[in-house]
Amino acid sequence: MTRSVPHLLLAMMLLTAAGGCRSGRAPFVAHLPPADNASSGKAASEISLAAYQQPPAGTTQQQSAVQQVTPTQIPQTPAPATPATQAVAPEVIDAEPLPELPPSPAKAPDVLEVIGSVRSYFPLVRQAEASRVVASGEQLAAWGAFDHKLDGYTNVQPMDYYENHWNKWGLKRDTMWGGQVGAGYRLGRGSFEPWYKERETNDLGEFSLSLVAPIGRDRAIDANRAELWRAQLETNRVEPFIRSQLIVSVRDGVQAYWEWVAAVESLRIAADVLQFGLDRAEYLQKQVEQGEKAEIDITDNRRIILSRQSKLTAAQQKATQAAVKLSLYLRDNSGQPVVVASDPSAAAGFPELATLDEAAFGADIQLAQANRPELAELAIVRRQLAVALRQASNETRVDIDAGVYVAQDIGAATKDNDKSQTELEATLMVSVPLQRRKAFGKVRQLRGKLAQVQAKTQYAADKIAAEVQLARAALTASRERVDQNTEGLRLAQRMQEAEQRLYEEGQSTLFNLNLREQQRAEAAGELVGSKRDFFAALAEYTAALGLDGADLESVYFGDPLAE
Repeated sequence: MTRSVPHLLLAMMLLTAAGGCRSGRAPFVAHLPPADNASSGKAASEISLAAYQQPPAGTTQQQSAVQQVTPTQIPQTPAPATPATQAVAPEVIDAEPLPELPPSPAKAPDVLEVIGSVRSYFPLVRQAEASRVVASGEQLAAWGAFDHKLDGYTNVQPMDYYENHWNKWGLKRDTMWGGQVGAGYRLGRGSFEPWYKERETNDLGEFSLSLVAPIGRDRAIDANRAELWRAQLETNRVEPFIRSQLIVSVRDGVQAYWEWVAAVESLRIAADVLQFGLDRAEYLQKQVEQGEKAEIDITDNRRIILSRQSKLTAAQQKATQAAVKLSLYLRDNSGQPVVVASDPSAAAGFPELATLDEAAFGADIQLAQANRPELAELAIVRRQLAVALRQASNETRVDIDAGVYVAQDIGAATKDNDKSQTELEATLMVSVPLQRRKAFGKVRQLRGKLAQVQAKTQYAADKIAAEVQLARAALTASRERVDQNTEGLRLAQRMQEAEQRLYEEGQSTLFNLNLREQQRAEAAGELVGSKRDFFAALAEYTAALGLDGADLESVYFGDPLAE
């Protein structure tokens, strides 16, 4: 009892200090594999970077603008000497068990599977691809202006002084050179009024041909041809539009994937940090029974465990939410979203990071401006407006058409014998618009639209250059942060291991050890947070260059930006 009061005062001071100094930052993402308890026989799990230290099987060093970098191997120090596999007695700590994680999938998706799913099944991409059908329908409809048209009429006059019937049927179509051709057949029999004698034909009827050709307006272009050419250009315009939607969707899907990977790694951190406290519980119980540690340490360790359980629950929530967001882009063969189980043991993790050669960025702006679909789409829009401007200018001209009509009756002649001769007619039709305000108004309107597209094209080119530079800066900075945070984790791990030894020797306190464990976990989280930022910036950079996902395998599993 002589030692209980000082110990109680010391515990109260430690609890107060721990409450005031505890970090308020939520843990970020890191690979924290559980310790090999069967082989080491130690109580505490080790936070390591093993998943980031070994390159994938089959990976080779390649001489390129980007080289693979492997973080320095971090030495491991034995943990406390309490077996982690033994259950903690209820009287030692009355804590809830670890929350059960979702079942592990047979194979966690990698980034290329997400890209393939986006390209094949993402609804916004399929919606954009459906514009091909729309444009094809518009083009087919424009061709309809040149369809053959059958028209005619039949007239019967059965009761009158003049009893007769006459029929006229013909086939005609507009031509690609602005005129119109036609062929017809006419049959008129019976007794006709003198003023309608033209309705009468020979016994077998009359065959005719007609031709109308533009001389002034509509010779080089007319409304039918302008609409057809615009529709043909629209068929070309939808391809850059589809590719633009594909680039954005692949970028968003890839970034959602890295967010999910980061959330799963964050869940791993929270689970391993919690395991530190659980493994320490029985060790503390034995130490208290031997008089080596104060009983208040058990209470404080229980508080630590409860706090870390809360953080694990929050990490599970974030991982589940990230998986749901990823399911918008990751779909099965029927196009249905697939929610991936956020199991740290099944997650693929981040691939090897790469250093970036500044020389590889030399021509990226020119590459982006040549590759981005926005500029190609604006170029086609400009051509469509040029066609519309030509048609508007065409409407300001004098409308002069020349026509030829040829007809021939066949069969037995009429009573007057006035239908058997070949009939030939030539026609000249003139229409002069005087004020032409409608046509001049369209010309002015379209010239203004062309000026708008020209300015928009210049802005789009400048914006593409800015996006490339912003993405490049983010990529470079995030890569530097990865190196800095790798060293920070190595130092935090050394400090935690040293503090662990001091605590076992009785030269430190549980408060200090808890602080070192939190610092180590935060350093691991910052490292993986910077890795997440690197790959998110890489997705932004590849999108800025105009890569639509068909050629990203070398970026993530080869030599990024090597070409």
